[in-house]
Amino acid sequence: MKQRSFVFEVIQACNHDCLHCYNAWKNAAPYPAGQLDTPTTLTALSKMLDQTGAALVSLSGGEPLLRPDVFQIVDYLNSRRVTVNLISNGSQFIPANLRRLLPDRISIFELPLLSADRAIHDRMSGSEDAFDRVTMAIADLKAARQRVVCVFVATNLNLPTWRETAELAVALGADGIMFNRFNPGGRGFANLSMLQATPAELQAAMDEAEMISGEYQIPISCPIAMPPCLFDTARYQRLTFGFCAAGTERAYFTLDPLGNVRPCNHSPRILGNILQQDFDELAQSETMREFMQARPPFCGGCKHEKVCLGGCKAAAEACHGCVGGMDPFLAAFAGEATKPR
Repeated sequence: MKQRSFVFEVIQACNHDCLHCYNAWKNAAPYPAGQLDTPTTLTALSKMLDQTGAALVSLSGGEPLLRPDVFQIVDYLNSRRVTVNLISNGSQFIPANLRRLLPDRISIFELPLLSADRAIHDRMSGSEDAFDRVTMAIADLKAARQRVVCVFVATNLNLPTWRETAELAVALGADGIMFNRFNPGGRGFANLSMLQATPAELQAAMDEAEMISGEYQIPISCPIAMPPCLFDTARYQRLTFGFCAAGTERAYFTLDPLGNVRPCNHSPRILGNILQQDFDELAQSETMREFMQARPPFCGGCKHEKVCLGGCKAAAEACHGCVGGMDPFLAAFAGEATKPR
């Protein structure tokens, strides 16, 4: 089963403690801890690349740059002529690390820019110096002519600063912006009442995003599913939207630090281990089929169902233990949903 890309969670450790963190190992249900040594990690990556045919690997975590052998991992992926994206909190871009990552070893650096207000960014990140570190990292990377995408996670705390934050990203030279609605899981589920914004607030922010994209000629994407029964996405000409890609070649299967494979980086569901099983066996397993086919009863008969697939089933499973349950965001605002038949 061929895949365009996959995510490799390099390490579980992180020096931030984000209020909105969705990492599977921060869910209430226990998740395997630890990581493989370097040779075994490269073996796992080799098997994933050979069996998926992936041309892109996104390195995630935790904070990837906390792992001492991350540069060996990048070396290996570069040697395989694989495009590498790095998803980082931006705290570890000291000169020594920059020298080892540049030039042209990473295709895109994906860094959080949660608010133009230092206090809000630091509060959401769980680190008092997070804002200063990430803005300096973005500036240094752009000075080195690297591609940077800034990620805004839309919550009650930072939505009032959305325009100023987008304009800061533009001023820093960002090549694009991700506008992600808060999608609970991990630590984020415990902070749901604090962080969850309403559909009306998010729609207004997307209206602003459409204007910002046109004013500054910067691409803005919304990769976290925006349920079409709650949002009118057809009104936007510049924004791009994504829905669950499970079961397609666009799926972002995730390899964890122990070699376990999951349907995506938000899902806590372990399909098996790449060191013990072949990828096709995992991707075509009953566990994966159950994930792909799951829909909440609420969505039955809606004409949007085949497009949105019932929202984020990974979030439903992470928060409520049931892959066929309602996306927590949809569940919170189901009374506002419009379901065309």
